[in-house]
Amino acid sequence: MAFKNDYVLFTICLLLGSSVLCDSARVLFVGVYAGGSHVMALIPIGRSLVERGHEVTFLINDLISAKYVQPEYTDYLKFETYSFPSLNRDYEHLQYKVNDLAFAGDQYSQMIILASMFSDLNRRSCEALFGDAKLMKRLQDVDVVVVDVVWPCGIYMKAFFSKQRGTKIRGVVVSTSAAFPYIQQLAGSPVNPSYQPMLSSGLSSSMSFSQRVMNTISYLVGNMFTYNLISKPFHGIVDVYGLDPEMKSSIHAEVDLYLINSDFSIGFPHSLTPNVIPVGGLTARPAQRLEDELESFMQSSGEQGVVVFSLGSNFTEITKSKPELTENFLEALGRLPHKVLFHLRADLPERFSENIKFLSWLPLQDVLGHPKTRLLVYHGGNNGFLEAVYHGVPLVVMPLVGDQVDVSVMVKELRLGTTLDKTRLNADYIYQTLTEALGNPEYSKNAKRASAILRDRPMTAPDRAAFWIEHVIKHGGSYMRSPAHDLSFIQYHLLDVVLILTLICLTLMLLAYKLLRLCICFCFRLTKGDKIKNE
Repeated sequence: MAFKNDYVLFTICLLLGSSVLCDSARVLFVGVYAGGSHVMALIPIGRSLVERGHEVTFLINDLISAKYVQPEYTDYLKFETYSFPSLNRDYEHLQYKVNDLAFAGDQYSQMIILASMFSDLNRRSCEALFGDAKLMKRLQDVDVVVVDVVWPCGIYMKAFFSKQRGTKIRGVVVSTSAAFPYIQQLAGSPVNPSYQPMLSSGLSSSMSFSQRVMNTISYLVGNMFTYNLISKPFHGIVDVYGLDPEMKSSIHAEVDLYLINSDFSIGFPHSLTPNVIPVGGLTARPAQRLEDELESFMQSSGEQGVVVFSLGSNFTEITKSKPELTENFLEALGRLPHKVLFHLRADLPERFSENIKFLSWLPLQDVLGHPKTRLLVYHGGNNGFLEAVYHGVPLVVMPLVGDQVDVSVMVKELRLGTTLDKTRLNADYIYQTLTEALGNPEYSKNAKRASAILRDRPMTAPDRAAFWIEHVIKHGGSYMRSPAHDLSFIQYHLLDVVLILTLICLTLMLLAYKLLRLCICFCFRLTKGDKIKNE
């Protein structure tokens, strides 16, 4: 009887395709304390790990839990929440500031201001988390910790858990941004400013001399930016809880694997070490059937189809604070012969065209996958970009802050659509841009080609991420670790080699000069002697 039960258990494991299901791991995801797009990119990875038989817990604050955790998530994921005083007030202020900065100043000044604000909130939220001894005790019995790179508090938690238990816990860092060279530096993967654009640079891989100068400056300044945002806020945690002092300069020793939410089918190619895995399209999935009312609206669009307008989970709040922005877009979209889906959080305007339907919540993924959708007009978020490409929908991007300007560059370079300049917004300008995008068949053709390339993978992006997390749980990531971190600045940049080769070359040149001079003198004396002898 026991043999029969063992045989049945083995058969089930074999059919499910992985023996890991018989030995499940405990995975802790530490999501960023605010921002729906970051959490939404991590949820599919967690689901894929659950399908592989692992136990997955998400640690998020109560603000995110209330806004972004859908009821069905709790069917397969566990959630632990934390809070700290003034989080709601601070986050609302931060959100207001981000929306305000979106239309003020250049991207560099935006990044500096936002970095100082996030740095303080990073520190206080992590200190509050460490201060909850009961919660930390409940969480420490894990095999791997997966964190968002912009809030690496989870890596410090992982180091603390390892110290408390005396066992090695794996660490995985995820970047949800379109371009984040810092994660490559953290992994010991080479970053080359001559052809690799830096975060928020607004550059492509083909740069002029002046652009390469600016990109190099961005690279150097970016190191200080990421240090002040990602490392410096946690120095107090290292001191108070007795963690490795080396974590004050870098957390690379605590990380086994790096996952980046991008794909070379829609990005600029660059070198990556084996411990950096592209998993672009984490939130992209096949479309599901729309509700009857929305489906009827889509079908009523006829041959013209539907244009979708959305500023995402966070920036949609701008429709409340900047009514003139809404009015300009409504006037422009109302002139189109197409039907329009308008993602709006504010009160309905008094006057608007009959072709426009307002939604306070937009099932973007399902709308993008609908055959009637012709164009997405949005702010340039990385998740939305990958979802649009996955479904083969052309884009009009109006970048506001951060990596959104990088997305807009990729859209233009790959001819997937065009962009809107947020400083020039008026109804005529918006209408002309949208008309040009809708009338250009090249955009639709390129979008469908990019979609075919992105989809042509042996597994989905969440499954690929889950596979590699599972891999480092079993085998660790030390064999993929770059040796770059074992070298000093002089060794890594070959300055000592360049110096010795330069000295050798100079020595050889000096010897050649001396030898040539001796030869000339000898020949001169020989010629002079022959001349005297002849006379």
